[in-house]
Amino acid sequence: MPAWLEVLLNLSGFAGFVALATRGASCGDAQATDPSHTDER
Repeated sequence: MPAWLEVLLNLSGFAGFVALATRGASCGDAQATDPSHTDER
């Protein structure tokens, strides 16, 4: 496998990981601040 292709695969994998991590964190924060997700009745 050419070196440039390996670098390209590593960069795309890292970018995907960062995208998933940031989207997951923002989704969790939104649920924590949403008043419809409280246990109070």
